[in-house]
Amino acid sequence: MKYRSTALLTLAHTATDVNQGAIPVLLPFFIAQHNLTYAAAAAIVFTTTLVSTFTQPIFGVVADRLSRPWLMPFGVLLAGLGLSCVGLAPTYETGLIAVALSGIGVAAFHPEGARLANRFAGDKKATVMSIFATGGQLGFAIGPFIATFALLRWGIKGTAFMAIPAIGVTLLIAFILPGLWKYHNTSEGVKTTQKGQGIDFWGAFILLSILVLFRSVIFYGINTFLPLFWIHVLNQSKAAGASALTVFFASGVVGNLLGGRIADHVGLRAAVLVEFAVLSVIFPIFAYTASPSWAMLILVPIGLMNSASVGPLLVLGQSYLPNRLGLASGVTLGLAFSFGGTMTPFFGWIADHHGLRTAIIALSLLPIICTGLTAFLPKPKTAHIEH
Repeated sequence: MKYRSTALLTLAHTATDVNQGAIPVLLPFFIAQHNLTYAAAAAIVFTTTLVSTFTQPIFGVVADRLSRPWLMPFGVLLAGLGLSCVGLAPTYETGLIAVALSGIGVAAFHPEGARLANRFAGDKKATVMSIFATGGQLGFAIGPFIATFALLRWGIKGTAFMAIPAIGVTLLIAFILPGLWKYHNTSEGVKTTQKGQGIDFWGAFILLSILVLFRSVIFYGINTFLPLFWIHVLNQSKAAGASALTVFFASGVVGNLLGGRIADHVGLRAAVLVEFAVLSVIFPIFAYTASPSWAMLILVPIGLMNSASVGPLLVLGQSYLPNRLGLASGVTLGLAFSFGGTMTPFFGWIADHHGLRTAIIALSLLPIICTGLTAFLPKPKTAHIEH
């Protein structure tokens, strides 16, 4: 395990996903700037989510077949520059184009970033992948704070500030990250990229992909409806709702880091199975809880268990497709943080017609499906990955 390289990759992941985390904060300013309806504003979030969802696997295939290491720094740069132009866009349509370009940058980064993280991991793959995935979670968490600072100081044109961290981190990883260019340019690197280290197990990977999509829906569902649940169901203040979301994110970061270490000791499938099984029990309890204090207490293990599986699932995906690490990473890591956003309108419909608690109850049943899917995951063909 190469700590310096892992830290740089994690920083790059944070700098990339900061832009996705910042988008919701931009909406009120963008609405005022262009006199938009709520539906038109929501299309901004939907656009970046949709673009990332569909282009991420494509970039994964490109990374596997053509081995383009520049996609990673390019992704960081485009994600930041695209978002920085949103506030400078003269029309709503050009703003959508800027958001779409940012989404393409996010999609370009993940496959190459995860491939390189896999190379630097050594025999601690789940640990390193969990640390790498934590970078994305931190990006989502701090993105709103950075964007809020810039927007309150400079107004809608403050989005230009988002280009600064993107440019800085791009230069850092392009010129300092050890082995970034060497690995892809040596004959050993090309050989590894082309031939891989085993047999691709497509059936297992498809099953894993379905599991990842359900986990994504759980994450986005909680992220979207948790503050509303706190305010309208538990009758708490908006500040309390924001605090609940902070607790969920903070618990998720800790769970992500712990999940990788646990999986490296007890095995990938065993760790994921236990995590989803525990979530299947505690999430429904949370959905029926009427006490804000108990709800906040239960929210901690929900955040822990929901995020602990991210790193192990990423490594499992790479182990099922050892010859296509880019594609495996683009699906298991990229879709894990994008697909769920396309499903939130469905749970919003449930909330509109049957109440917010019913929507949370429906969401709380998904970990049961994830537990069942995990139980059917076969042992990876690459024996050294599973313990």
